[in-house]
Amino acid sequence: MLLLPDKNSTTDQQKILLLEQEIALLEAELLVIENAVNAFRAQLQAALSVQIRRIQELTSIYKDQKQAKKQKRLEQKKRGKNYQKPLGLKLNNASFTGVNLVSAEKKQELKRLYKEAVVQIHPDKLVDADDELNRCATDITAQLNAYYKSGNLDELNRLHEHIISGNALSYKPDQPETITDLPAMMLFLQEKKRKLEVLLQEIKSSEIYNLWLSRKDVSVLIEELKLQFSGRILIMEKRIK
Repeated sequence: MLLLPDKNSTTDQQKILLLEQEIALLEAELLVIENAVNAFRAQLQAALSVQIRRIQELTSIYKDQKQAKKQKRLEQKKRGKNYQKPLGLKLNNASFTGVNLVSAEKKQELKRLYKEAVVQIHPDKLVDADDELNRCATDITAQLNAYYKSGNLDELNRLHEHIISGNALSYKPDQPETITDLPAMMLFLQEKKRKLEVLLQEIKSSEIYNLWLSRKDVSVLIEELKLQFSGRILIMEKRIK
């Protein structure tokens, strides 16, 4: 008796083959885009490093001033509406409360940035990665530790932004387990395809991708961004005076 192939099984195999082809195309597209966008981002950051650093400094100063003003209002409220700080060299401990709170605020910000960044890049999170990726993660983690321990908020903030902004572009393919039945394999591939599509959508909706996609002359774009950043810096400098 001649056994005919199971039509359902053949259909599932065809669907799996089609999914694998679609996944391969998505992976190739993702790799091309992330390499191009990462290189483009690095070029812009290098050209605008002075402006970016100044904006970060002004942002930090503004936050400190805002916190100090808030603390001053609270102290004034506690002492009464007509209270005035005594003149002369004699100062009580309460005079330093604002400074202490700013310092505590900085420590809290250091801790927050460190925790958010290290959870993304710590070597323990990359147990299945290759040696090169593990070495890179170890080096970056060491940098994070150094900035955190030294209290270097500016450098920690820059490294934090670099790590966090690269998450959507750091695609790591799933490692499929041994799947014996076709329906389970199909579900696995469908989920893998969905994740790739989400990653691509995240990249394509990002501002940096759209800047890269505009295909403007990079030198012209950098000059335009410098003008925008300079205007923003002027506004921020007026705000903190």
